[in-house]
Amino acid sequence: MFGDVLRKFGSLVADATGPIVRANGRVWHLSPEGESLFGTAGPAFDQWLANGSAEVVKSGPHRTVYRVPLATGAVYAKHCRINGPRAWAREVLRVPKARLEFENAMRLRSLGISAAVPLAWGTPDTRWPGQSFLITRDLAPAVPFPDFIESHELSPNSRREFARALGEFLARLHENGISHPDPHPGNLLVDLVAGAPQFSLLDVHAIRFGASLSWSASRANLVRFNRWYQLRASQTDRLRFWEAYRAARPSIPDAARELERATLASNRRFWMARTARYAGTHRSIRRVRAGRVRGLAVRNIPDDFLRALLANPDAAFTRPGTRLLKQCVSSTVAELEMPTPDGTRTVILKRVNVRSAFDPLKNLFRSSAVRRSWLLGHGLRERWLPTPRPLAMFHVYRAGFLPADGYLLTEKVPNAVGLPEAVKACRDPHILRAWAEKLARVVRAMHERGVSHRDLKAPNVMLENATSDPANATSVLIDLVGVRASTDAVPFARRAKELARLNASFLAMPHVTRTERLRFLRAYLSAGEKQLNWKTWWNAVSEATAAKVAKNRRSGRSIG
Repeated sequence: MFGDVLRKFGSLVADATGPIVRANGRVWHLSPEGESLFGTAGPAFDQWLANGSAEVVKSGPHRTVYRVPLATGAVYAKHCRINGPRAWAREVLRVPKARLEFENAMRLRSLGISAAVPLAWGTPDTRWPGQSFLITRDLAPAVPFPDFIESHELSPNSRREFARALGEFLARLHENGISHPDPHPGNLLVDLVAGAPQFSLLDVHAIRFGASLSWSASRANLVRFNRWYQLRASQTDRLRFWEAYRAARPSIPDAARELERATLASNRRFWMARTARYAGTHRSIRRVRAGRVRGLAVRNIPDDFLRALLANPDAAFTRPGTRLLKQCVSSTVAELEMPTPDGTRTVILKRVNVRSAFDPLKNLFRSSAVRRSWLLGHGLRERWLPTPRPLAMFHVYRAGFLPADGYLLTEKVPNAVGLPEAVKACRDPHILRAWAEKLARVVRAMHERGVSHRDLKAPNVMLENATSDPANATSVLIDLVGVRASTDAVPFARRAKELARLNASFLAMPHVTRTERLRFLRAYLSAGEKQLNWKTWWNAVSEATAAKVAKNRRSGRSIG
């Protein structure tokens, strides 16, 4: 920040501002490339807007980004705005945001780091701080790294090359003293040059320059990047990334395990903050209300369907075409059709009944069952854990302020079969083992990511696509009322109890042998960093299973 303030008194990069052009009430500072492209007239920004050639790429209160096709190739125009007192104060203390990005891009390129080609930056022709403008050249065919990964099916060799190139690129940044405070992959562009990936930096206004980064500073920067990478790359590819990074910076300690642990801890804190956002409104969630019914819904749910549902939620359970899946004292679950512009979709509606006069009062001071399911449903999906997407959550309010009967609307798991039914019907040991291994990995990831499912029984697991492709069916977690999330990994004793609850669900199935149970446990343990030996886990799960069976026997409840 102090360095940005000093830039008020001169450019940090020699001759970075280049020629100055005044046109249409703006002052433009051109780079050599910008001077050759725009000449003495400067960028025709107003003309681009007026004739519609400027296509909006991104828009928000603080900035709008346009793509403008020109005869010599496309350029990007970023309009940076002042959207509050804090932003105005920053502009008073430091140079305009567009100038920061312009000069940082110039300096990066002088260091041999690929970045957007800066052409011009400008401000209104006034002494007062305010909006600013940045013009850069399009780096096509380079595309954002996440878009490239999602649109290309990479071979093992390609993944290896990308991991190494990425490690070398970040090592070059850190060795040159360059720190990007927001190093998520959306700020990286990738292009294939002679078959090899080449990376470039985007959004460089906040980049810091200095001496070669220390290990602590490098570690913090790598952790922020690895939060995205850890969920999308295999452990082998992440190790290749680390080996390439360390080969380029041999003075850095060999701390791959430390980096993985720090990333997971950082992600757990990040996920908790992201989960809390679903308690209110944001760009994907809105508040809904109709009479005594109030709640939250995703923004892309059809309005007509939602209005009819809110007007009389209970009528949905008796509507023609609705199929009841469960009806008991505590809840009712039904499958119904939701019309959308893309065709009819099947959704699941669950009503959680009020069983006591005190339940609405309790819901004032705690999260209700449907609210917990709503929050943790989105929370699990933020953690890349498989669960149906929650679409809406609402309560019928009594006396205007007491949340009573609750309703949760979710997507339906496609071609799904309940885990108990699927296991009972299956006699192919290879398919059973495939299901067990996938479920073990899901449960291990859930525990490592700070999520505890305190009702982890077989009926609360569905197998997606089990009817269409049994061999490749995947596990999906449902009924999240008992789920809890934390910034810490789930402790050993809690994990053992949850594994025991799942284990007890199959005691009445003789074809689920001790050998199959041991394979499940070994798959669970191999899905993450080793913790104790398998015999310790086996004994702990066995003791917890026996305790669960004895408890249910005393209460007269069957084990589902």
